[in-house]
Amino acid sequence: MTFDRKITFIRHGKPDTKGSYPPFLIVSGSEIDNFIKLYNNCELISNCKIPDILKQNISNGDYFISSNLKRTIDSFKKLEIIPNESNKLFNEAELPYGIGKKSKLPFTVWLIFLRIFWRFGYNNNSESHNKFTMRIVEGADYLERMFDRKHIVVMAHGFVNRMIVKELLRRNWRLQIKNGGHKYWSFTTLGK
Repeated sequence: MTFDRKITFIRHGKPDTKGSYPPFLIVSGSEIDNFIKLYNNCELISNCKIPDILKQNISNGDYFISSNLKRTIDSFKKLEIIPNESNKLFNEAELPYGIGKKSKLPFTVWLIFLRIFWRFGYNNNSESHNKFTMRIVEGADYLERMFDRKHIVVMAHGFVNRMIVKELLRRNWRLQIKNGGHKYWSFTTLGK
């Protein structure tokens, strides 16, 4: 099937947290904001392998958008691409924090609990789930209005990409390629 327009969503490269927060490290709730700051400001791992199929797929891209978080901008640099714009519409859903400051749990358990709490209304230090949902719709609207672009490439984040893809599929976009699942450098291309 041929498409007049395509949008490719890429999950950024792997951030180098230097092992600061291994999955089962026991941390207190007060340490979660430190991880968020570290994750949002760290470099990408230096020995990353970018899949050749990704490079081939975006070689005909005519407009490149990153979220405005460092890891997406740095991922485009690894691909030797200067994005046309950086847009907060495509930032990852913020993780709430500030609950159970003295409680200690494995780091991964904190991440799961905080995301579940966020989904059901807890949004301390983050945007609400409702605002995030509105941002997803706004992001899909923004991309659809770019009628003059044949292949838009969006470098963003796993959860945001999945949600915008889902929204565009509801709007009769079609899945063309899905590669890599939820891994770093995974991508999905839609066509219409």
